[in-house]
Amino acid sequence: MRIAVEDGELYCETAGSGRDVVLLHGGALDASMWDGQFEALAVDHRVTRYDARSHGRSTPARGDYRAYRDLADVLRQVGAERPVLVGLSLGGRTAIDFALAYPEVPVTLVLVATGVSGMTFTDPFTLECRRAQADAAARADAEGFVEAMLRAWVDGPYRAPEQVPAAMREKCAAMMRDGVVRLSVEATGRMLEVGAVGRLAELPKPVLTMVGTLDTTDIRRVSDELAAHGAEQVVIDGAAHTVNLDRPDAFLAALRAFLAKV
Repeated sequence: MRIAVEDGELYCETAGSGRDVVLLHGGALDASMWDGQFEALAVDHRVTRYDARSHGRSTPARGDYRAYRDLADVLRQVGAERPVLVGLSLGGRTAIDFALAYPEVPVTLVLVATGVSGMTFTDPFTLECRRAQADAAARADAEGFVEAMLRAWVDGPYRAPEQVPAAMREKCAAMMRDGVVRLSVEATGRMLEVGAVGRLAELPKPVLTMVGTLDTTDIRRVSDELAAHGAEQVVIDGAAHTVNLDRPDAFLAALRAFLAKV
């Protein structure tokens, strides 16, 4: 289905029945990153996933926008009540911003390898990958740009590319190739965020934070801060940033255990 948002449309899929679970993908990826979980969760939940603006099959941003307002439009148009928002990376940032911007909406947050809007990246590995992205962009080297993104957000600081399953890495590369074009060429607007740094204590409880042992220090620090403010924390051994792709069984088991309690 297509969800109408201000100045655009979002591609959206819904399956199953029961408690609403909404899956929010990472930056430069798309909703297909949840292929391994979408049908499994739909057995006993109503599951919604969508491509964020300027990603996948959704329209590119033609003006400044707020991803958390787009999420509000999705929830309203699919009729999601008391939704569980499962957001990975940028999807987690959007879920956090939504919870702060709409405190009257009863949501439960599952924040996977999440960032937080307004955060500063300090991990030397991440900064080096960002420099590699900038160098590739200056050379108009799209494949080099994607490779630097893969190093940062798929391989992570503790694995060489050949240590990552080839099929998983190529799946992410294909999404990123499309995402880079959508975000850097077709999109002309900026994503505006709340600036949630320093406001994690305001998030409604309960919250689940999941993080991989092979992720960067920046992302693990956010997870630890969430835990310090009362979130339940699950650390997934052997996972880097894309936790649900690296360790799908452990991810789904932890998510189901949390859903059974909320």
